[in-house]
Amino acid sequence: MKISFFGSSLLSAYWNGAATYYRGILQTLHRRGHEITFYEPDILNRQAHRDLDTVPYARSVIYPARTEKEVRQAVDQGADADVIIKASGVGAFDELLEEAVLELQTPDRGIVFWMSMLRPHWRG
Repeated sequence: MKISFFGSSLLSAYWNGAATYYRGILQTLHRRGHEITFYEPDILNRQAHRDLDTVPYARSVIYPARTEKEVRQAVDQGADADVIIKASGVGAFDELLEEAVLELQTPDRGIVFWMSMLRPHWRG
């Protein structure tokens, strides 16, 4: 299965705690035979603070995210996937990404919204 994944960053953990679980889950999906392209916006100086240049389990596409047009172009690039995942907290044009990804849903293409949330500490 071909997967397009829109997230904060796969290559940089700089201001991006999600990078660690993206890496683990995408490695597992790759081992199961899935082809993954990870789309990450060039924001928050993350590319200057990468801790990885590439990964063997996903193709990384870094896209400019200064304008809506640039973000829509990235979504258009990922539109040929069987499944499109949009993670929460991408950090640039999140609402636009959610709308644009949802517009790509067809009977043959699934859309997944991945919510990552911090759990509040229980106090009893």
